Amino acid sequence: MPSDEWYRPEYKGREDELISSQEILDRTGYTRGALNTWKKRHADMPKVVCVKWRSPDSMEGRGHGAFDRYWVRSEMEPFLEKRLELARVYRKPEDRDERYHIVSARIREDEMRIKWIIARETNLKDELGRLRRERELLQDRSVDDRRFLTAYERERNRSTEN
Repeated sequence: MPSDEWYRPEYKGREDELISSQEILDRTGYTRGALNTWKKRHADMPKVVCVKWRSPDSMEGRGHGAFDRYWVRSEMEPFLEKRLELARVYRKPEDRDERYHIVSARIREDEMRIKWIIARETNLKDELGRLRRERELLQDRSVDDRRFLTAYERERNRSTEN
């Protein structure tokens, strides 16, 4: 699979002018699903500049074979502003203030929990690797031990028959 595909080659080498799908998600709080839906629903959504494929080790917690899309930042930012303006906010100021405090606290907790989960996943991945190696070693040893036992018992039976 190619490492990247360029749909607007005039931006090749000008990556500092681009914004990635991950950066959009981080800035807006939207999901990849929402980003994909925008392409279908909004004719004014800017065109994708390129798609860059990820290797399994390129970003922690991100899947193999997945990719990031890139847009021209100066085209995408006004589009994002419009999406954020249309986002649901509570009409009464006191509701908005209360929601702000709830959401800001929740985001901090969620980010801490995400870091913990990523660390736990890494530990479990390492532990799983160790367990697999131990299992393979034990299985190999078990095969050898069974061969020995079978050969020994066969030899023993022959010696008792004679």
